[in-house]
Amino acid sequence: MNHCPTGPIMRRPKLARDTVWLASSDGLAIILGLIGQVILAKALLQSDYGLLVVILDAFATMYILIDAGLPTILARDVPRNPGASKQAVRRVLKLQTMIAIPFILISAIASSMIWADVPVALLLACGVVALGHIMSYPHRSMMRALGEARIESILKLVERIITTGLYYIFFIKGYDSPTIYAFGFSIGVFISLIGILLIGERLAREDGSDLPPDWNSNKSLVIAALPFAITLGILPYVTKLEKFLLAGLSSYDDVSLYHVAQLAWIAGLMLPQAMRAALLPYLGEARDKPKLFSKRMLIAHHWTLVLLPIGLVAGHVIVSFSIPRFFDSDYSQAVEVFDILLAGWALTLLSIPWYVALQAGHNPWRFTALIALVVIAAAISGWMLIPQYGVMGAAWASLIGCSFMLSFSKLLCEDDEKMTDGLALFCVATCYLLSVGSPLALIGLLTLIPAKNSIDFLRSQNHSSEEE
Repeated sequence: MNHCPTGPIMRRPKLARDTVWLASSDGLAIILGLIGQVILAKALLQSDYGLLVVILDAFATMYILIDAGLPTILARDVPRNPGASKQAVRRVLKLQTMIAIPFILISAIASSMIWADVPVALLLACGVVALGHIMSYPHRSMMRALGEARIESILKLVERIITTGLYYIFFIKGYDSPTIYAFGFSIGVFISLIGILLIGERLAREDGSDLPPDWNSNKSLVIAALPFAITLGILPYVTKLEKFLLAGLSSYDDVSLYHVAQLAWIAGLMLPQAMRAALLPYLGEARDKPKLFSKRMLIAHHWTLVLLPIGLVAGHVIVSFSIPRFFDSDYSQAVEVFDILLAGWALTLLSIPWYVALQAGHNPWRFTALIALVVIAAAISGWMLIPQYGVMGAAWASLIGCSFMLSFSKLLCEDDEKMTDGLALFCVATCYLLSVGSPLALIGLLTLIPAKNSIDFLRSQNHSSEEE
């Protein structure tokens, strides 16, 4: 019999509960992160700020392949075999450590060639940040799979508290070098990583349970994770591609402007990302039960409809107030850019049930195909739009990528549901009207109608002991 290390009853993944934990901690982390970005924008020259952003993103893109898709497999399979979580997480960590060695060597050579005039210390600090995040994923995924998203949430918040605190100390002491701030970030990541490893090992369970056949050997495990590994090689470009294109086709000043708008967008994405993270083990647990799998997808779909009007209203109001207040006048256009990105947020939210269903399903190559299509669409759009429209072109390219995410996730799931498509077009129109300051944007409040219907549906599910 399994016993939960934190109580007499073994915890299981729960969509609503785990989403609340992850979203709450992400919300606090995002607030602290935004404070940190305000400090960086004030402490550094705009070009230095843009350079730091690009280098951090570049290392994150290079090192994401170390993940190899293994934590995703762990989050999918461990909920059905919680007693084998200790052996699973240790195998994944060992494999990732072996994979990391050549990537570290290659990135060291490549970065010193690309940024020959940048201090080595800055490159080193940015590399530590990216590597520390990647190596924390196995134990974080295991915590989520064991129903311990609350602990993952707290540990993730610790990193942000330390990092923002160090940024503030450096700022009041008058430091204006991006290297100093990059080292502050790396210290926060390292301390958080140590905490995740130590507490994760204490939470891991071992009772002799067997894992699915994919775990029989390292070779079969890597092959099973291959679709997710390829996807992870592509996935960073979903959020970073436009900045790379701006750096190449425009300037670092434009990168910093887009980055400020995207910071607010990513702050809003913490909710869809938390929901995705909670939904993967939740659907993974029902992977071999088609009816239960579909029912859980439907519940997730109704949650997205409930959250949609809240995000549209809150996103526009908060960003319209905060960017002019906390950033210099050089970043004033970021509000217009954000309003276009807000439409992408809406489409990303609406795509969640089908997006995660592809991850948790029996043909993960479809998920790989989805992400590849999203990046190709955003890349072609950005290449065409950025030279003529600059930062706004980058925002529209991002939105086009998000539209592909929603449309093709539904197509690959062979779902012909139409209401979400109409709602997506409605959100795009609303956000465009917001960006041009038109009062017609108030039509967006009509999204409250499907939200009300979804609330009624979710309340009716409270009578079921199986679902939340």
